[in-house]
Amino acid sequence: MTKRLGLIVTDASPLITLGAAQALACLIMPEMRVFVPDMVYAEVARDMTKLGARDIVDWIRQHLGQVEIVPTEVHAEYEALRAINPNIRSKRRGEQAALEVLAHEAASDPDLHAILLFEDSDIRSREFVRVLPKRAAAFSTGDLLRELEFAGRIQSSGRILDEAAARGRNVERQRQAIAGEPARALSREQLLRRNEPRGGG
Repeated sequence: MTKRLGLIVTDASPLITLGAAQALACLIMPEMRVFVPDMVYAEVARDMTKLGARDIVDWIRQHLGQVEIVPTEVHAEYEALRAINPNIRSKRRGEQAALEVLAHEAASDPDLHAILLFEDSDIRSREFVRVLPKRAAAFSTGDLLRELEFAGRIQSSGRILDEAAARGRNVERQRQAIAGEPARALSREQLLRRNEPRGGG
């Protein structure tokens, strides 16, 4: 049976990096559903003066249907706590919200395999990765870009990272491959099956 892939954004960093490089379109190039937990969206939209925030919000709104903002209990709880203490931090709640989205979507679609997009450099040492089910894999922004380059969907992953770096993003960790071979094989199956090679980016 054909595996269906979904891309779940685990925190604001991948959106900011791709937004800084004017490469948010890379998120929808694999032609899989893109899930942005409301907790992650709120992290971006809370301060519209931050790098790329306006571009990210506008781009998501323009692509609703391909990109879905998913409500989570994690975000509802955070907003309730924030009403009591406005200084409460949202650290790692994006990951928790992503896991909530993953659990819900996997339960409703037994054939769904998910790629969770992240940028945190210490992701491999944390419980977040260790609790992922077999149908899910962690991908860095750099991993996604390299797979798009491999499939001929963009000309150069390095050029996109260079553009993000020129606008103030620290992308050195994104230049290193992190995703394991099973995850890369799954993404390549999707990219090569669903997309004709094309240039750009």
